[in-house]
Amino acid sequence: MIVSRLVRPAAFVLLIFALLPATGCVTRENVLLTWRGDTSTSMAVSFQSAVDGPGVVYYDTEPRGGDPAAYAFSVEAAPRTINGIDNRWFFTGDMTGLEPGGTYYFIAGTEEGGFSREHKFRTIPHTGALRFVEGGDQAVTPLARRLMRLAASHEPHFAVIGGDLAYANGDIDNLWLWDIYHFNYRNRFVTPEGYLVPVMFGIGNHEVNDKDDAPDAERAPFYLTMINQAESTNFVRTAGDHTVFIFLDTGHVQTHESQNAWLEEQLAAYADVPNVFAIYHVPFYPSHRSFDDSRSVAGRTHWAPLFEKHQITAGFEHHDHTFKRTHRITAGELDPEKGILYLGDGSMGVPVRSADNRDAWYHEKASGTGHFWLVDVDAGSFRARAYNDKNEMFDEVAVEHAAE
Repeated sequence: MIVSRLVRPAAFVLLIFALLPATGCVTRENVLLTWRGDTSTSMAVSFQSAVDGPGVVYYDTEPRGGDPAAYAFSVEAAPRTINGIDNRWFFTGDMTGLEPGGTYYFIAGTEEGGFSREHKFRTIPHTGALRFVEGGDQAVTPLARRLMRLAASHEPHFAVIGGDLAYANGDIDNLWLWDIYHFNYRNRFVTPEGYLVPVMFGIGNHEVNDKDDAPDAERAPFYLTMINQAESTNFVRTAGDHTVFIFLDTGHVQTHESQNAWLEEQLAAYADVPNVFAIYHVPFYPSHRSFDDSRSVAGRTHWAPLFEKHQITAGFEHHDHTFKRTHRITAGELDPEKGILYLGDGSMGVPVRSADNRDAWYHEKASGTGHFWLVDVDAGSFRARAYNDKNEMFDEVAVEHAAE
């Protein structure tokens, strides 16, 4: 199993569980912030309990010290289960009607099973500049924890992770990896001002098991039931009034071709948005694996022409465990003026691979470097900077949008 090459399970689990608060249990502290609605006026928190609820999120615009009775607002969440996992229930609470760019404090859990400690988050401003971090292929390694902490130190409004999260492979026996992922998230993905970083999660091959004929929720149980940010593995999220993310499934639950009509509709619907980013796992232009990999070929065949037709801002790619930035590309050729830019390649925690294709015609730059992208966007431009695990910026690209 691949996780055995990433961590030493027994020793690492004992260490993590020894560090958990003595007053709580693993489940009550397993919170993740994401969105299922408007990123300026809502926030979704996925959380867990050792009892079946009802789940409750208490929240307020002021800190309340974790006392449920002190919070001004609350929302209930129904329990969800994963086949084969006993004594663990999964919830998602949607806080709605929030103020854009506002700060909120919350606890989540169940009355019988207890609540998480108090955390805070901020919603995305509806207008003005935004900052996010982007990466993928994390796992639960020391490098992943370090890169999460460094990424959060830049005070992003949110993060985008393009798949391969806890490396649990959709296997319920690997729930412990998700417990560690939650521990890393709530202790490392926190800004210097104390905000938990909300995350938009894409799907990768390590979210999915080999039950090819099973329903989607059984093939990717943690991704679809525990995180529970969307009913499908392809979806759209907007950020402010100038940025949209289109998440795609590179053959893990859905085929490339089956998403073509949906992708065309989304690209047409957001044609007037200045920043349109495609987020998916397997790269069209790999930096480590073969250019002829079947899923890379499928991406170039089915989706690249649509990216080019609608002139997306950039595609964020992952899966190869390397760093890369391509030249601008149209129809399989260099196009410095109108070509699509591809940034990758998913190395935000897993052991780094060599960029075997660094000299390929499509690469502007490629290396075996663990990293995250720090991206600043507004209505007129976007700027992406790559940082390594020493918090050193080692690459940069900026684009000014043409005035209408």
